[in-house]
Amino acid sequence: MAAEKILESLKQLQTQNKPIEACMVAKKGLEGVIMFPESFKKDAGPVWEPLSKTLNDTLSLVEKYCSYNLDKICVQVLGYGIAFYVLGSSDTALIVFVKKVDDTLKTLTNLQPEIEKTRQKILQSL
Repeated sequence: MAAEKILESLKQLQTQNKPIEACMVAKKGLEGVIMFPESFKKDAGPVWEPLSKTLNDTLSLVEKYCSYNLDKICVQVLGYGIAFYVLGSSDTALIVFVKKVDDTLKTLTNLQPEIEKTRQKILQSL
């Protein structure tokens, strides 16, 4: 039931925000990954392979620094800005992909209210 609510929140976030190419929830060890790759926008495909190779390492950083009130980590890979929004004090994050533009951080900042609303919905579902 929680997974269905989370999946619906992810779909809503992506479909209502054009700059978002893809989004998912993932936990260290890649256990319980919730995503819908079949609905990823076509251009987001190339970023998946390099990200999947480093995803667990990035989630280890999330786990390591969440005790210091880490809120998010942003990286750029293959022309995409990827933001990891920490879900509570855990090794789990809401991960949002946006196509890299001149100012990817500004794009993510503009999306912040919607991403934060989705993060709160997901936290309530856990």
